[in-house]
Amino acid sequence: MNLTEISKLIIEEAKKQGADNSQVSISRIKNIGTRFGENHITQNVSRNTTEIKLITQIANQIGVFRGTLIEDIPRMVNSALTLSRHSAADKDFPGFVEDQPTYRKAGRNNYQTNVDEISDTIKYLIDQTEVSDAIRTVAGNIHYIQTETVNLNSFDVLAKNTGSKISAVINMAAYSGENESRSSARVAATNLEDLQMDKTAERVAQKAVDGLNQQDMDTGRYETVLGPDAVNALWMFMIQATSAEALITHRSFLKDKIGADIVDKGISVLDATDDLQHYANRRFDIDLVPSEPIKYIDSGVLKSYAYNRRTAGLLGVESNGRNSTGFAGEIPLFQTGVILPGNRSEEDLISAIDDGIYITNLFYNNFVNAPEGTCTGLTKDGLFRIKNGEIIGSLKNFRWMDSILSIFRNAEAANNSVQTSSLFGGGFITPSIKVSSFNLSSKGKH
Repeated sequence: MNLTEISKLIIEEAKKQGADNSQVSISRIKNIGTRFGENHITQNVSRNTTEIKLITQIANQIGVFRGTLIEDIPRMVNSALTLSRHSAADKDFPGFVEDQPTYRKAGRNNYQTNVDEISDTIKYLIDQTEVSDAIRTVAGNIHYIQTETVNLNSFDVLAKNTGSKISAVINMAAYSGENESRSSARVAATNLEDLQMDKTAERVAQKAVDGLNQQDMDTGRYETVLGPDAVNALWMFMIQATSAEALITHRSFLKDKIGADIVDKGISVLDATDDLQHYANRRFDIDLVPSEPIKYIDSGVLKSYAYNRRTAGLLGVESNGRNSTGFAGEIPLFQTGVILPGNRSEEDLISAIDDGIYITNLFYNNFVNAPEGTCTGLTKDGLFRIKNGEIIGSLKNFRWMDSILSIFRNAEAANNSVQTSSLFGGGFITPSIKVSSFNLSSKGKH
């Protein structure tokens, strides 16, 4: 029995047991996860699973079942309806899509790989310890996922999708005597070849070696080149601020900013849901609303927020198909980001700085004051000093604290775009970006 037939049986059973309306999503998922550490593979996991999410509605009472009980449909439906009957009324529940939308035609994105191919790729990474005497340890993981999903609701709205994606985290440690330096990268693609693990491995290894012998430097504001991973880390604050959920909860520093200049006019950002090479491409969201591509920042001007059906209903607008699953439930997010590249290389941006820094990555990032856009975090895995247009050495880490809008107010994108994964199944294609001011607020110990 195929997934569509199973979905119909579930919807029929929900109606039989007393649901006013219902919606089911069934996914057949193939996962391959490979971890490596201390220069050898430590774990290979390959599994096939079937996951179900069933939402049942009785008046304004909503129940949600998540699990794998396909073999016992009546029991699964009863679980969801029991929750519906015992739940408080949800007056803001937007209901389900009632008319069949027209979705973009599905593209070919169904890449196949296996444990052996992934293991061969990891061997190449581990071989970096032989290429460079300084590189001693390599660690990380590669995760491949292939999914077939069918979504159906009680209004006979049907949405199907198949796809695959793969992501990797690479960590390398370099040593010189008692000095240690670490570097990392997080990359993503729709297939193993496009991860470009050879180039990524060389980039990470070089950063680790260059990061040896860190020196002290004073706190303060510096002209800065942010590497792609650092840009990704910072842009997560912008993604949260463009969510309509943050508008409603008064946590967005972009509230009432549609049509305003929020970043440098040289910065434009797409939510490229139609890009079949994008790790997070999609045709519809979990509400079954079509997810059309949106340029939500155009030459520095904010053009749109991310809406799902719930937030759109509360704000009196139409959903633009951005509903996602977050830590605390559903949240609308721009998950398929692309910062359009500039015309100059990262090296050109560095050469334009007389006295500044290069930041490879940032972590432990969080809001200090979300409505004002003030944020903080730590530098990580490579912080470097720039003098007279050249990187002259590495630095000990710092805590940073700054306004996100201030950071990107005067900015220029390079042409070295890298694709990475991000929270909640999203992804980002971002280049390095030069900013005129970045605040290093306090010193670290190493």
